[in-house]
Amino acid sequence: MELSQLKSNYEGVLSSITSSEFILGKDLYSGVFLAQPFDEYWLSDKRVMIVGRETAGWNTKNKLNTISRIVEANASNSLSSVISESFERYSWHLLDKKGGIIRKKSSSWFQRFYADVAKRLDLDPRALIYQNLFAWDFNGKSPVNRGMSEFNTIQNLSIRLISESIKYSKPDIIIFAAGCNKNNDQTIKNMCNDYFNGYNSLEVVSGKYWRFEFNGIECIRIAHPRAQSHEHPLYREKAMQAVVEKFV
Repeated sequence: MELSQLKSNYEGVLSSITSSEFILGKDLYSGVFLAQPFDEYWLSDKRVMIVGRETAGWNTKNKLNTISRIVEANASNSLSSVISESFERYSWHLLDKKGGIIRKKSSSWFQRFYADVAKRLDLDPRALIYQNLFAWDFNGKSPVNRGMSEFNTIQNLSIRLISESIKYSKPDIIIFAAGCNKNNDQTIKNMCNDYFNGYNSLEVVSGKYWRFEFNGIECIRIAHPRAQSHEHPLYREKAMQAVVEKFV
């Protein structure tokens, strides 16, 4: 599938955002997060997607943020520019800075986990896909506490966007390292049920580890990599071993 098709599919989702009236109070949403595989991904025979929960200020400092901006882009028929802006930001998410080199160290637990998976698979970090369960953060934080109606809108839009990403990139395995909680798990289940004809649970350790499959894709949901108690490091290691064994 050509990248132009992915852009078109993303645009189809974003075109449904014609009002920001669902937002309670001030619009402090980030720019929309849209993933695209690097060339290294297509050249690899190990196709892995790693999913976090949400970003923390994606395209916000540069003022390319807010839901209202997407509404305005819809009205002016310029959604393609919003998508290009998100792709441009994604293009250097692995670098120490825009135009820099691949980051060797990070204070982010998630980024260190991502790099560790790539290292264990003997892959360039660009050969993996970074995704997020939610396509927006709110004021640098999760949108889950924005009230049920507002969160449901963000959740449903995010599900549609990540579904398009999965259909396009066709990963062999997905690690959902977004955290073990009801909202995250329900978001994953809604995605599978609404866009992939359901899912099959293969192994469940309550609050720690969930292995399942949908659409022929093996998946593992674990705690966010920052979680260091309650055996979470053990299950994170188990997830990484499962990824390695997938390609033996």
